[in-house]
Amino acid sequence: MFTIKDTSLIMKHLEENKICEKFILKNVSANFEKTDKLGEWISRGELCKSRFIYRYTTSVIEELYSFLLDHYKSGLNQYILFNLSFYEETFGKTYEKSKEIALNYFNTYYNQIPIHPSFKLKFDSNRNMIPTPKFESLYNYKKNLLLNIENKSELIIPYLAGNIDFYNSHLFHNNFIIKEVFEFENNLKILIELNRRFKFEEDNIFTQKSISQKIFEKYEDEFDSLKQIEFIEYQIKLKEKTIRADIVSLFDFFSNHLNIKTPSGKVFGEIINSYFDFNFSKIKLNSSESTKHFKNIEKLKKDWENFTN
Repeated sequence: MFTIKDTSLIMKHLEENKICEKFILKNVSANFEKTDKLGEWISRGELCKSRFIYRYTTSVIEELYSFLLDHYKSGLNQYILFNLSFYEETFGKTYEKSKEIALNYFNTYYNQIPIHPSFKLKFDSNRNMIPTPKFESLYNYKKNLLLNIENKSELIIPYLAGNIDFYNSHLFHNNFIIKEVFEFENNLKILIELNRRFKFEEDNIFTQKSISQKIFEKYEDEFDSLKQIEFIEYQIKLKEKTIRADIVSLFDFFSNHLNIKTPSGKVFGEIINSYFDFNFSKIKLNSSESTKHFKNIEKLKKDWENFTN
């Protein structure tokens, strides 16, 4: 894309295609002087010089960030070594003791990230200052990393030009911004994994919600519990091919055998079709079910018992 060596022509092309914008930074030199009035100071300043910087679009910065993580993915292996070490340290210990050890590690790796104090506080709905949840603070820090990249043409232009050779081992080990990104991402992977296993804090930012969680979030009043939906998801993913009869059995099992809160057959079927990409007709029971249906119910009883114990 960019074969021209004249940087000004390259930047003009990027501006014209709305890939970046030019901004003027002005530096001002000022001296403060005390006046005759008690506690009053005045400043006398003059413009020293101005310079141009280029800021790139959010989509370009996010693309570059993802590219760096993929291109240098071998630099994201610290969590593997950590997991091995953590496994050895907690082997044979109770869940409670393992969680205590995990919390110490969580705090250690979290505190290694130089999160600005302003990212650790926020206002609640009553304008009271409260601590920001850990993963929200981490998200704020990541956004700040992206901001630090947005005017670094020396990193961005080679990516836009498709010059993959530019991103070599020397750059990885010597570029401050890249080192900062990977130090953060390595720690973040460890924090996500520890939180996934020990549930220190709800993470709706870096950990993608399961299908069950999404359904329960929207249809909480229709179901007895999240566990119920997780069992449905488990049963669907367990089968190589799910057929309509399987869904009918699940509906019958919860509605008439366990007798717990379950949506109507119509709504139950719509949820299954929408979230699991099926196209089954309306879910309802016939006046007389087949022998296979009742065998399915018996199997579901055993599976449910194992699933909930």
